[in-house]
Amino acid sequence: MTTREPIAKPGRCSYCADAQVNHFFSFLGNFFGTPLDDHVSRTAHRAPKFLKNFVDWLGVALLRVLAFLRLAKFSADIEKVKTFRSRVVWEEARRRGIKMEQLFLFGKSLDYYRAEVKGKTIYFESIPIPPESLDMRRNWDDKFVLKNELLKHGIPVPRFWVLPLFSREEKLEKIFSQLERPVIVKPKVGSRARHTITNIKTFEQFQRGIGIARQISPYLVAEEHLSGDVCRATLVGGVLAGFYVGRGPWVAGDGKSTIRELIERKDIERPARVEKVRIGAELEGYLMRQEYKLDEVLPKEKQVSLSHRIGRLFGGSTKEMIDEVHPSFVPIFEKAARVTELAVVGFDAIIPNPTKLASSQKWGIIECNTLPFIDLHYYALEGKPRNIAGMIWDLWNHP
Repeated sequence: MTTREPIAKPGRCSYCADAQVNHFFSFLGNFFGTPLDDHVSRTAHRAPKFLKNFVDWLGVALLRVLAFLRLAKFSADIEKVKTFRSRVVWEEARRRGIKMEQLFLFGKSLDYYRAEVKGKTIYFESIPIPPESLDMRRNWDDKFVLKNELLKHGIPVPRFWVLPLFSREEKLEKIFSQLERPVIVKPKVGSRARHTITNIKTFEQFQRGIGIARQISPYLVAEEHLSGDVCRATLVGGVLAGFYVGRGPWVAGDGKSTIRELIERKDIERPARVEKVRIGAELEGYLMRQEYKLDEVLPKEKQVSLSHRIGRLFGGSTKEMIDEVHPSFVPIFEKAARVTELAVVGFDAIIPNPTKLASSQKWGIIECNTLPFIDLHYYALEGKPRNIAGMIWDLWNHP
């Protein structure tokens, strides 16, 4: 059996999945941006209030100039909304009688909006977070920065390591020998699991994982591969507002069908709102690290996971379960929110069983989302939707 990670074919990148990016520009942006982002956040956090207000005013003034020149316009057509995240915000705004419009620049729709709140015009990206709550003292989207800070406060995180930008094979081999297997390699900054390689057990897989992750970012982290469900805890105003659990797709063998045939059958029988399992280089590599091939027969009753990507968009399942999560997790996530000082934040964590005592199992927070996809809590396949957009608009009622 080959141990080489399959190479994605030209065109659509299977390692980007549903969040395609230009590899060259992503790499370039990360090369220059990642080392500066945390320093910029710290500097901006210490900047005088009048300077922050001036920067905000400057942005609004530029928009007004572009609108005057008819290069920019705002539209009240909710059907052209950019993301489901913004849509639930807009729908809640309508219920409250709040006028909301979307920005179009040079005829192209952007995920940027304006709204009339309590007689004042506000401008925001997707989520209407009060400006005083957007002042980040650190770049919490940086996985190393976040885990390092949470660790200082005794909040569970997986073991992690920053990989050197330039290193010979001997150096990488020495690093790998110190890691507890299996491990994960991923870009230091990024979202949607782009170019993340999981379940790495051999040095060759480690090298290949680095190569794939470095297609979009020169700065990488390796972390302990925790076992469990991928959970999203979303907090608003420091309070746990939603707890979503996503599971990846899987198949069970019948002793006669190949994994490919089982996937094809699964796609035919999949419930409404669940997308097909995408067969490509990423899936083949994922199977290979479990020592399976796409066209081999799976033994009867043997279950095999098909992806580290979770949720209905990848053929998996989703559930909103804030009413079922064990109470012991709540103060931990709320403490993490206090560490970041963010009014709206989403934490991704790997948890074996979120309905059981936190201290009874090995789990950890793996990343932070400063602009979380709150729509996850609305469109889960199971569970009662949470009105998180309403909680966010309520933030504007406080002085």
